[in-house]
Amino acid sequence: MLSRFARGFSASRWLRGSDGLRPLVDGGNGQEWVLARGFCAYTVLDGSAVPPRKRRGFVDMAVSRWSPFADAQSHVEWIGDRAMVWAWSKSRALAGPDDTILPVPRRTWPESLFRGQPRLEGEELVALDEGVEARAWRDGVMTASRWWPETPDLPEWNEFRRGAGLPPASALPVQASYPLGDRPWAAQQAAGLGEAFGHYRDYLTMAGVGISAAFLSTLLVGVLALKVSNWQLDEDIAEREQALEKIIDARDRAQQGRAAIDSRLALRPPAGQVELLSLVSGLMRGNWQLVEWKMADAQTLEITAKMVNADPSAIVSAWEASKRFTEVTAEIGKQPETVVVKARILRATATGVSRK
Repeated sequence: MLSRFARGFSASRWLRGSDGLRPLVDGGNGQEWVLARGFCAYTVLDGSAVPPRKRRGFVDMAVSRWSPFADAQSHVEWIGDRAMVWAWSKSRALAGPDDTILPVPRRTWPESLFRGQPRLEGEELVALDEGVEARAWRDGVMTASRWWPETPDLPEWNEFRRGAGLPPASALPVQASYPLGDRPWAAQQAAGLGEAFGHYRDYLTMAGVGISAAFLSTLLVGVLALKVSNWQLDEDIAEREQALEKIIDARDRAQQGRAAIDSRLALRPPAGQVELLSLVSGLMRGNWQLVEWKMADAQTLEITAKMVNADPSAIVSAWEASKRFTEVTAEIGKQPETVVVKARILRATATGVSRK
């Protein structure tokens, strides 16, 4: 009976998947969601240069710039000076069947925090209820994460490893299967208190009921004065909310304008002809001569080069290592001493990492 009474003060927990909500833990004080990994985007932020008291504003600004969602919500876990960030679209998470809107939960957790445990180093492929998640760990921080709806093939796995700064693998790892945990693994610093409460929950609940009854009469005396204060506070909150709504509207307009600018910039070719010719000249090793230059579209390059003893494997490795080309192939041409190289062009970014 005491356990049932305690559950009435706890939030119920639900798994929010692509097919709706699935109950996990009963509770009578609102809902708490575990959001399926497929809803989330993931990144890691470096806050070593940011004072602790300014890190919340730093993360809010960084997520606003990085997130691919116009109505982004996020969850942040700090490990030392690095922040692991999951972001998702609020409207997509709340979208129910037949254009209905699901009730807003009290709190939302990303599913990753309830699958397995953090690792000091290494990488793993984790099976989820929906799809799989690739994880790369370094110094106890999940430095990279990627979700697929189905098990990736070896090229996709190696693409994830390259993005995480790891060498390619010769085979896929064995998928790890972890049950959905009772608490998030990133909150280990609070595990001792949580375990203690779990062991003595019934006793603490009984003590709380007794203390509440003892102080009930004293609290009732101040109810009237509290009501008056609440009325005044509600008026103040209403005024502040109006001012805050204006600020939020202005921010939303600014973000929409920035998104429109980014979408137009994305229409530009990833590289100009002169830049591509310079890149190719620096990547082709030894004596070679350009025979033919083709571009079926702004993102696809095909060249035919004359080379003595051409090494297609070395050409592919050099082009992909430049981070400016992907899906590179090199084949010996039909003409004597020629090689045909095909590749998809990647756009250069300010951080030096190519983006598709």
